[in-house]
Amino acid sequence: MLSSLLFMQFMGCTFEENLPHTDLTGEVRIPIEAITITLGAEDEAREVTDPRVLGPVYLGAFPSIQEGLYPYPHPEMGPILGQDGNTYPYGGTSVGRFDWACYQPLICKTVTGRFSDYDDLISFFRDVVQEPIRTIDGHEVATAEEYQDRCFEVYNTLGDWEHWFIGDLDFTQDGDYLVAEVDLPHTYYRDGMSIWGWVDMPSTSFDFSTCDPSVGDIANYYDEYYEMGTNMMDLLNFPGKYISFGDWVSSGTQVTDPDNEFELELGYKYVEE
Repeated sequence: MLSSLLFMQFMGCTFEENLPHTDLTGEVRIPIEAITITLGAEDEAREVTDPRVLGPVYLGAFPSIQEGLYPYPHPEMGPILGQDGNTYPYGGTSVGRFDWACYQPLICKTVTGRFSDYDDLISFFRDVVQEPIRTIDGHEVATAEEYQDRCFEVYNTLGDWEHWFIGDLDFTQDGDYLVAEVDLPHTYYRDGMSIWGWVDMPSTSFDFSTCDPSVGDIANYYDEYYEMGTNMMDLLNFPGKYISFGDWVSSGTQVTDPDNEFELELGYKYVEE
C-alpha cells in the first residue's frame, strides 16, 4: 500500500526545467537567378542554370544583424580578438550538407537534397560540371546500376534509402524563388532575435569554401585510403571567414513569437566591387 502511494505521489510531480529553448520552423527563399552561375576556366567559361549547383544553406539564430561589419549583412559579434569576432549563435542548422557519395572525386562537391537518384548525379557532373565521375583507376561511372553496386559495397548498405546524397529534394520552385522548409531545433529563444544565413555557391571550378577535404571520416577500402571531407566546424561562429564572392546572403528576419513560422530570403548577392 505504501509503495503504491509513493508511486502515485511521484507520478503527480514533474520537474519543469523552464529552459528558454524552442524548435523554430520556417522557410528559406532563394531568388531563382542564384542558380545561374559561371563554370570553367576563363578562356572556357560557360554559363549554366541548374538548381543542383546550390551548396549548403547555413542558418543560425543570433542576437541581432548589423550593417558595416562586412560588405554584407552580418550577425553582431563579441569582442574581436584577432581578425574576427565570435557571433555566439543561439542555435543553427543547414539545408543540405556535404556527403562522400561513394567516390573520391565527389568529396566536398556533393550536397544532400540536390539529387533525386544516381542518374541525376551522374548527368550533373558529366553534362553540367563537365567532370564525369571516375573510379580511382580512371574508369568513368556511366550507369546507375554501377553506381548503386559501388555504394552498397563500400557503405555496406541494403537500400538506396540509406544513401543521404540521393532522394527527396530540399527546394521547390515558387514563382521567382526556390523555397525550402527548415527547422532550427532546440534553439535558445530571446524576443527580437534574428534568423540569418547564407548559401555557399561554388567557384568557377565547382569548389566550395565551407568544406574541408582533408578532414572527416576515413575511406579505407582495398587500395583506397583518404578522408571523406566535411563541413567546416566554425561556420556560424565565424561566417565572415567563409562567405565569398557569388554567395547569397540574407538580411536577417526578427523572431518575436517562436510559435510563428519565419520566412528568410537570401536576397543579397555578394559581388566584387
